[in-house]
Amino acid sequence: MGMRLPVALPGPAALVENRGPSSCTYCVSTLTVMGSVEQCRGRINLRVDPNQEARLRAAAEANGETLTGFLLTAGIERAEAVLERVGRIAVSAAAFERFVTALDAKPEPMPILTRYAKEPSPIPSR
Repeated sequence: MGMRLPVALPGPAALVENRGPSSCTYCVSTLTVMGSVEQCRGRINLRVDPNQEARLRAAAEANGETLTGFLLTAGIERAEAVLERVGRIAVSAAAFERFVTALDAKPEPMPILTRYAKEPSPIPSR
């Protein structure tokens, strides 16, 4: 079961007090979603404008989650989708057919490779 630590963060109005309209603020909290504090050592700081922060907090609250839990869940889901996508190679049906044909074809003779394969290895065997 996760352990939640109390965190006091100022509201959006207090965050932008005496700052220009384009300023961003750091909202730093140390919360754990799963496990103990010792297990969750990483920290990520985000710059958000007041509207972004308000929307994120509202969405987290509507979902019954802490802001940290909401952001971690959404971020991990997106990261997994991106990593799955970049780990795949997408090719057309014609390109895949050429690839399979090349794999099934008889290998081309490579005399130099054959010569090196017949020579004793420079690496001592055990």
